[in-house]
Amino acid sequence: MDGNNPSNPAAAPQRTVKVLAIDGGGIRGIIPAVILSEIQKRLGADLHTVFDLISGTSTGGIIALGIGTRCHGGQPYSPDELLEFYVQSGPAIFKKNFLTPEKELILPKYSPDSLEATLEKFFGATELAAALTPLLISSYDLQSQLPFFFKSHRIAAQANYNWRVVSVARATSAAPTFFPPLHLVRGAEDYALVDGGVYVNNPSMAAFAEARSIYPDATRFLVVSAGTGNRQDQIPFSKAKDWGLLGWAKEIVPVFMDSVSEAVDFELRAMPGCKYYRLQLENLQPASNDMDDVSPQNLENLQTVAQRYVASISADLDAICARLKEGRGSDMPGIGRA
Repeated sequence: MDGNNPSNPAAAPQRTVKVLAIDGGGIRGIIPAVILSEIQKRLGADLHTVFDLISGTSTGGIIALGIGTRCHGGQPYSPDELLEFYVQSGPAIFKKNFLTPEKELILPKYSPDSLEATLEKFFGATELAAALTPLLISSYDLQSQLPFFFKSHRIAAQANYNWRVVSVARATSAAPTFFPPLHLVRGAEDYALVDGGVYVNNPSMAAFAEARSIYPDATRFLVVSAGTGNRQDQIPFSKAKDWGLLGWAKEIVPVFMDSVSEAVDFELRAMPGCKYYRLQLENLQPASNDMDDVSPQNLENLQTVAQRYVASISADLDAICARLKEGRGSDMPGIGRA
């Protein structure tokens, strides 16, 4: 999908346009949920009221949809409710059995049934048009071999650009080797969509570019990027040198997701007119690196390391919240709303 501007784009140049971007990482979505919960509590306001654009990839896309649409009785979910979603639903989504190791050699590791049932229960009939602020959710179309962004702010100009939130969440979280692609068909449109983490696991740069497109008159941008923890795993040459297809199969997904995230950090820190806050836990231990470790102990560990991290960056959170309290930088009351 291209980045066409919505109709009548404008922004108040004297104010800062504020962007939230949330990484992919499977069950490690617990970490940004904890971070965002602390930010929301310090602000005393829903996040959609202070951000001009919210973006997410994979698990981060689910969080973005949860906090950015009227999907919960006409209101958004709170980050605390999203945290509960991960703790309660994670074991069902990533359910293993004794056949899992053999199955993943030739098929996706997990059936999509539990994921789809959970998303149906969580989002119901909500459509992307119910966005409370512009949303940018990433996926990748295998059939066209092109990035595919779901953009709520395009709906005002293109009514047929609306989609069910369940479909958007399923597409952005279809991690290769873990879940099958989503076959999304409507009329002449036909897509085979997988996790946007294959090219923007950290969607901050894509979100910044989209914000520049939506608000072309803006000169100042604040990007808050919530990560899912730095894996810090290493693959020695002696281990990788003889890998073929089977050897790389288990490692290639985290390798490309981590590498593109780190490239984004470098690029945004050098971008003129952009203040970039990267909220990334550098050491996951004792929590697991794995995207699908939903053991009770790991669910507890992920919450513990996230809470410790939040406590360690209190000064940064104060600085972020001080800038967010001025509200959105946009004077576009109609954009992104149903």
